Order: sequence, then structure tokens, then C-alpha cells
Amino acid sequence: MKARRLGWMVCIAAVAIVATMGLAATTNPAAPDKTDGGKGGEVQDGMKWNFDDQKAGTIPAEWKVATTGAKAKPAKWEVVADATAPSAPHAMALTKTENGGETYNLLTAGEAKLKNLALDAKVRVMAGKGNQGSGLFWRETDPNNFYMARWTPLSNNFRVYCIKDGKPRRLANVNIKLDRAKWHTIQIHQAGEQIVAFMDGKKLVDIKDATFTKAGAFGLLTKADAVAEFDDIQVRDILVESPKP
Repeated sequence: MKARRLGWMVCIAAVAIVATMGLAATTNPAAPDKTDGGKGGEVQDGMKWNFDDQKAGTIPAEWKVATTGAKAKPAKWEVVADATAPSAPHAMALTKTENGGETYNLLTAGEAKLKNLALDAKVRVMAGKGNQGSGLFWRETDPNNFYMARWTPLSNNFRVYCIKDGKPRRLANVNIKLDRAKWHTIQIHQAGEQIVAFMDGKKLVDIKDATFTKAGAFGLLTKADAVAEFDDIQVRDILVESPKP
């Protein structure tokens, strides 16, 4: 009798374990997206910032403010409280700038440098009389040399530029009209010379450029007097397969 009872207990325990395993398998979060738009490699897990653990009025210690343009003055970047942010209660914002014309306000995301990357952020443009261009930069060797992508609701377009020696060269332009009052997502994938840009998940740009071929810094950007908020900045490395002999 004892042996039979023990056998039933073992059977019940085994069923419970299997059921628990099945439940865990169905409740685990989905695996992260490993695609890069079919442009050369596998996207790896990376870094993400939502600034919710950062004190308002500050920026992370390793983040650096910079400017492009001989007459540009450093803008004020800071964490702000925003209950409407995609990952409330905080967001990163450029809150004050005296710049205009062909100047850019940069905020470098730490000291990491990447060559092939998937970079994205949520952005909401807040103001700008002369310009409202806001977006991302990458492969930066210094504040006068980098790639950038920005959206401006003032002129309803999305553009990708190469900034070399402080001078912009347009690589792509797409007309797009979106609600400035809402948050939007800008995504950049670069593998080798291939640059692919998305806005709210829609592919807008697919081009090649070989100006900057080495790893560089990356971060947030606005042009001239544009004021904007950013949230959920994420960067991942793209592993590019070596050419077969």
C-alpha cells in the first residue's frame, strides 16, 4: 500500500512539474527582435535608457553635451518630469538653446562607440521658430563629423545627412506629415555602408554611404533652435558576417 501511495505521489509531482514548465514557457516575454531589416547581420541585445532613475534637472554623468558650428553655444539638456512620456515619469529634453542657422545641439550617450548598430528613440518636438529638426546621430568621431537623421514637423520632412568637417551633405529626403504633439519613433540601422531609416516603423530611407567607416559615438540631436524631448533610447550592435572568400 505504501509503495502504491508513493508511486501516485511521484506521478502527481511529475505532472505538476510539467504543468509548471508549460506555464512558464507561455508566460515568458517574447525574445528580442534579432533582425536588422535584412541589411547585413544579426542585432544583439544592447543598452537602453529611459531616465526614470535619474534626478530631474540632471543628465547621466557619462553623457556629454556638444555643439556643431563655429558660433554654436552649448545648449541645456536635462532630465524632465513628463507624465506623458512613453516610459513615464521622466524623459530627456533639450530645454534651452540660443543657436540658429547651420548649428547642431548634440548629447552623446556615454562613452561607447559602435560601427554597425541599430539605434532608436522616441521623440516629441516641443518648439522651434527657425527649425524643429530633432533626431539621432551616430558614427561620430568628433562634433563636426558624424551621420545624422532628423524629423522636422516645421517643413514636414525626414532627412539623413553626413556632417563632415562641420558641413552638412544631404543623403536622403522624404516628405512626411505627422502630429507634432505626439511621440514618434526614429530608428536607424547601419551595417557597413548601408543606412536604413524608419519613422514609426515605416521604412523611409535605404541608402549607401562610405564617408565614415569606423566606430563612433552616438546620441541625440536637435538643429538650431529646435527644442525636443526624447525617451526610450536604445542601441544594439549588429554583427556583420565577413565576406566569404
